[in-house]
Parts: sequence; structure tokens; C-alpha cells
Amino acid sequence: MNSASFRSFWERSERHAMMNSRQSGRAAPIADSSVTTMVDVLLAEQRELTAVDRFSRLHEAHAEPRLAPHYRGLIPLTAPRPGEQYAFEVDLDRCSGCKGCVTACHSLNGLDEDEAWREVGFLVGEAIILLNAAEHPASLRRDAEAVGGLRGGGEVRTEPNRRFDSRALGNKVIPLQQTVTTACHHCVEPGCLLGCPVLAYDKDPLTGIVRHLDDQCIGCSYCILKCPYEVPKYSARRGIVRKCDMCHGRLAEGEAPACVQACPNEAIRITLLKPAEVAAQSQKSETGSSHRSSGADFEPRTSDFNEWLPDAPDPAITVPTTRYRTKLPQQNLRAADRDRLTPQPPHWPLVWMLLLTQMGAGLFLTSAITRPWLTSEVHRTLATVSWLALHAGLVASVFHLGRPARAWRAFLGWRTSWMSREILLFGLLSACASATVAAEFGNQVGLGQQTELGGMLGIVTALVGCVAVFSSAMIYADTHRPCWRAQETFIRFLGQMLLLGSAGAAVTVGWVHFASGKTAGLAPALAGVAFVVRTGLFVWERWLRTAARDNPQHPAYRAVRLAEGCFASVLRGQVGLFVLSSVAGGLAMLGTAGISPVWATISLLSTFTSSVLKRMLFFTTAAAPKMPGLP
Repeated sequence: MNSASFRSFWERSERHAMMNSRQSGRAAPIADSSVTTMVDVLLAEQRELTAVDRFSRLHEAHAEPRLAPHYRGLIPLTAPRPGEQYAFEVDLDRCSGCKGCVTACHSLNGLDEDEAWREVGFLVGEAIILLNAAEHPASLRRDAEAVGGLRGGGEVRTEPNRRFDSRALGNKVIPLQQTVTTACHHCVEPGCLLGCPVLAYDKDPLTGIVRHLDDQCIGCSYCILKCPYEVPKYSARRGIVRKCDMCHGRLAEGEAPACVQACPNEAIRITLLKPAEVAAQSQKSETGSSHRSSGADFEPRTSDFNEWLPDAPDPAITVPTTRYRTKLPQQNLRAADRDRLTPQPPHWPLVWMLLLTQMGAGLFLTSAITRPWLTSEVHRTLATVSWLALHAGLVASVFHLGRPARAWRAFLGWRTSWMSREILLFGLLSACASATVAAEFGNQVGLGQQTELGGMLGIVTALVGCVAVFSSAMIYADTHRPCWRAQETFIRFLGQMLLLGSAGAAVTVGWVHFASGKTAGLAPALAGVAFVVRTGLFVWERWLRTAARDNPQHPAYRAVRLAEGCFASVLRGQVGLFVLSSVAGGLAMLGTAGISPVWATISLLSTFTSSVLKRMLFFTTAAAPKMPGLP
């Protein structure tokens, strides 16, 4: 009850009391209909409408937003049926590049300042226009407001709402530019889902939407490498990866996603399609019948739909479901940022992890091969050094994770993820290595048959180490990045294992013999093996760089251009380190001045430093495939 009502109530109560005092001589008071009690006042108060109630009654005829029918026209009227899923459809001719979709997505999903789940890029190129003067008189060509419907064969058809520069008529070349808005393609075979080691992705069986489960993510970022379109984005503040989920909550309530509603030109909509048909269509792209990455094999289509964009990653990798609609010719278009080479993150924890684990595996392999010619003292020292190098690499790998406390779950994706398989294999290698070291030290204290057991465990450890390094190479080969092709990656990883293993063994054997006052023993031979492997890798890399430098079709072309353009000083440093390590390795082979271990150590240090630079370039020059971006 407000103060005015309360005051009015007491005034009426006082009048009622005065009237009762005048009638005190009567037997019974006369009923007065004007008398108001507290209950009456409260009931009257409840009947009064508040501002919120009045606003609600005013708009109760509008049960939904006025533009709801319009937005719902941009999404399917029914949920996906069995064998169907939701997908984005983009009309490239309507997209103006205003980035309203980017802003809406950012605001609705509460993204970080530098985080974007939807991006806008450009396709640029040229078109040759052929006009027949009889069919298109000069007056029409001069006065036409719009010319559209351009086809690959040069046909020009007048059409409203498309401006055209009259100076370009008559066998002349005109520039073309097309704006492309892209987000997650919710692929039929999503690479992020198949590569995630902790099963932090889920493809909804009813809607086909690929969702990221934030609470399960450990922040390894492998899904970023697996996605050909750079869709997942790492959030350093949260230590996890996040991505577009097609605003699945809005779709479930019959509302269009934020990007769809925000587009002023209705360039984005949600459609239904059949994943099986999309997969069959993408398979054709492998033979070049429908994927237009270049204009050589392009044939004009009569439909307004394009299977995929030109100069975009091969759709056969993950089978994206986004459909693009346009009437412009696509055969001569390319991404506006095609020639822009940007260094990628160096991933320093992975650099140290790969080198140290490969060195540990190489030392175990070298120890197993040379075991008949080495003493038990050398066996123990080699096993210890190998164990330390291996576990130092495993510890370094933890620093690459955004949520290292949850790394224990990384084995869950072993069925599809090479990262899970690598983690399991290195866990097995760690156990075998520990058993080998224990067996070697057990032999020192005379525990029965430890010599034979140590030898067998050493062989098993060496084999498991080779398989583990193979799985490391497969992690990167499985991303389908051109510069990480399987053959080159296997040569790099296995060659590095042999190089660091033999060079490290030469140092270890040499110093053990030097400390005991013995001759160099097998150390010069191991230094010779390292010299051969080092030289072979150096010559092969120089040959690969020369072959790719002037050949744009070579898979390593962009990586070589990026390395020579942004890391020329690093390449020169590698040459200097190669010369130093080769000279020191040669002196270690000769046992010059009786200080062979010193030369072997210098060779190992320079070799390892060069390997660090190579592995850094391995990551920073891996030009990522992506959707067309900004120039």
C-alpha cells in the first residue's frame, strides 16, 4: 500500500469513528456502504495495473518479435529428418562485406576482443566480356544500369540490380571482386572431431552441428592444425579452444543464428542437406571435376550453386557442408590474401618435446644396435642419458597445453586421433625405458640374469621408440598441410632421431672411455655415422628448397618462400652450424690430439642448436590452408 492510499484509508476511518460516536445511544449502528476496511484497500491496490502490466497488455497481441516471420524465413520450417543436417548457405552476390554477421556473432557469444568465429574475406580476379553488337546495341550498352549473369564463355546477360562499367564492354577485361563470409562448415567428416585426443567435439546425430565441449578441452590446439579452414580459435585467457556452434540453442527454439539475423542483405541462411550426397559430390573434387581450385578444368554451370569456392582447401579432406550461391564466373578468381605469407606460431614446447624425445629414442636405438661392442658401464650410462632426454621431452610437452591438469584424459581419442596414439606410445616407451635402466643397474649389483634381460628390454625399447617417433610424424602428416606431406615429415623425424642418437652416443661413449683412461673405442665410428646422416639431411633439404623455390605447384613452395623471406638469417645460421658440426664431427672421427670427446661434444651442441632452428621453421613456415581472407 502506498502512502496516499494509506492516508486516505485513515481519513475514512476517522470519519467513521466520529459518526459511530454520535450514534452511540442507538441499539445498533446503521450499516454504511461508504465504510472502507484494510482488506478493501488492499484489494483495490491489487486491481491497479503497474507499468510493466500495462506494457505487457499493450503488446500481448504480439507474442513474438515483429521481424520473427522474416528471420524464420531464413531457416528451415522443420527439423532435419533422418539422413539430413543443418548447413549454412551463403549468397555471395548479396554479401556486401559489412561484417554485421561478425559483430553479431561476437556480441551474442561473448567472444574475446581478438576472437572471431565468423570472418569475411575476398575473392578477386578478372573476367573477359564478349558482346555481340547486333544483340546488344550501343544504346543498350551505354544506358544499361546493370549487366549480370556473366558466364565462363563470355556471355553477358542484362539483369537488374548489378552495376557495370560501360568502359569494359567489348572484349575487354573487367576486375571482379566477391566478398566471402565464412564460419565453421560443420563438416560431414570433421577433422577437429577426428583429431581431438580428449573427445572434446561432438557431431549432433540429429542436427549435424559440430559442437565443442569446453569442459573437456585440454587446450592442445591440435584441432586447429587438423581443420583445413582455421575454424577453431584458441582462447589464451581460458586455456581452451572454442568455435562456432551455429547458435544451436536458438535453432532449437525456432530462432535464426545471430549471423543470419544480423545480415542486412539476407546473404546467410540455414538450409537442410543430405550429408551422403555432399560426401559423394566432394569425392568428385579429388579428380578435379567439381573443385575449382584453378581455372584450367572449369566448365560453366547452369546452376547458381557452386560446390565450393575457388582457391580454398580441398573439400574432400573433411567434406564441408556450407553451400555457396553466385552468378559470377569463378574460374579466374583467387583469394585476395593468396600471396600474403604470415609466419605461424613456433610452438616452442613442441620444438623441445620433439627433439628431446627423438634424441632419447635415437639413443636407445643406437645402444641396442651397438650393444655387443660396448661394456656394461657404457650400457648403463647410455641408458641413463637416453632416459633423461626422453623424459625431459615428455615434461616439455606439458607446457604446450592450456589445461595440463586434464592431460590424463588424452588417451580417450585413440581410435581416430594420432595425438592420442602418440601419447599412448610414448607412455609405453617411458615404461620400457624405465625397465631398461632398472635392468642395467640391476646388472651392476649382480642380480642374476640382468644382462640378458637388459639386452632384450633394450631391443624392445628401441622398437617402441621407432614406432613412437613414427606416430609423431603422423600427427603432422595427418593434417593434410602441403608442407607436412608424409614423405618429407618421415625423413625429417626419423633422420633427426638417427642424427641426434648417433651424435649423442658418440659423446657419451667418448667421455666414458676418456674418464676410464681407455681408448676412444666406438666413439669415432658413431661420430662417423652422425657425419653421414647430417650431411645427407643437409643435402636433401637444400635439394628440396631448390626444387620448391621456383615451382608454385610444389607442396613446399609457400613454406620455402616464407622461410627465405622472413627467416633468411635463420637459414644462414643453419649453414654456419652445419659447417661447424661437420668440422668438429670430422675431428672427432679422427680422434685429433686425443680429445675426441671434446670435438664430439662441440659437434653435438651445434647439431642440436641447428635442429632447434629447423624444428622452429617446421612450425613457423607451415603456411596454413584457409578460406579466402583479407589482402
